[in-house]
Amino acid sequence: MRILLVLATSTGGVGTHVAALAREYAAAGHAVGVIGPAATESHFGFTDHPGVRFAPLELGTSVGPRDTAALGRLSRLVTAFRADIVHAHGFRAGLVTLAALGRIRRRERPVSVVTWHNQAAGTGARGLAEKAVERYVARRADLTVGASEDLVLRARACGAQTAVFAPVAAPDAAFTEDVNIALLRSQKIRELGLPRGSVLVLAVGRIAPQKNYRLLLDAFSRITAEHPEAHLLIAGSADAHELAALEQTVAEQRLPVRFLGQRSDIAALNQAADVFVLTSGWEARALVIQEAMMAGRAIVATAVGGVPGLLGDAGLLVPPGDPEALAAALGTLLADPAERSRLGRRAALAAVDLPREPEVATTLLHHYRAVLGR
Repeated sequence: MRILLVLATSTGGVGTHVAALAREYAAAGHAVGVIGPAATESHFGFTDHPGVRFAPLELGTSVGPRDTAALGRLSRLVTAFRADIVHAHGFRAGLVTLAALGRIRRRERPVSVVTWHNQAAGTGARGLAEKAVERYVARRADLTVGASEDLVLRARACGAQTAVFAPVAAPDAAFTEDVNIALLRSQKIRELGLPRGSVLVLAVGRIAPQKNYRLLLDAFSRITAEHPEAHLLIAGSADAHELAALEQTVAEQRLPVRFLGQRSDIAALNQAADVFVLTSGWEARALVIQEAMMAGRAIVATAVGGVPGLLGDAGLLVPPGDPEALAAALGTLLADPAERSRLGRRAALAAVDLPREPEVATTLLHHYRAVLGR
């Protein structure tokens, strides 16, 4: 097959997933192209993998006048590549891709696939616009893929012709026994200028409203007096406005919090951390949770989207938007190293059964063939 993968701006899970699919498809002998902003090639290195081609197409996070030029360029790229499948990832890429394919004559038009990695979460006028995009993408795509089971149900409710579940798999990581954890922890604590004996709580993900780091700071402020040894590390690129508000809160309350920015050593940070925390208002099967499970970390997460099905009883689940419940769960783990170890072992065992990238790629190829054969 000739497969084109399309994505918009990404610095995290979506780009990681697209890079993995491109690699696996090319290794299986398919012709593979990736289309997305130039920065995604720099960040994810799609063409580092033999047989994968890349073409830049600037797709920001919102609809704008430049989209007209993007539609024309994308339709030309699709035609030149002679794609059998065009698989867009996310609503932004899905909207532009489906509109661009509409410019191609029907008998020459490839099969369209859109993966839903998220759900419409806006309010007011923005929320209405996002829901309209959801319905458009669901009804126009030949195949809709949900990154969690609830997204599949949502896509069907929006009128999707065919909607299937295919999880996003975390990259394979070294097992914790292959790492000198004590030495790694000591190195990271020195690197960050933290006191010896610090207990590290790690959060990973873009600093944006969906991640609800304001909830995390609220909960953390409730436990620092009882647990002065606890230090919160937040790793991820940032929305400038959101970061400024969080930094102001940290400064005003003198919280032991470090914003680490975009990092290339997330696996090492996971190994060094004592507790991993996720406070999002919604997630599918979050890659950052899967990575923490593989590292054998004790995990606290909000019970949203696909997280409960992913984590199960291998961590502590708390209601979204509840700082008291989150503080209580964090306090429980900070006070009990044995419980942290028990939950970490349970998470590592559960991670053994998580789908891996080759398995996910094989599943998607099966769905592609099914749609092509209709």
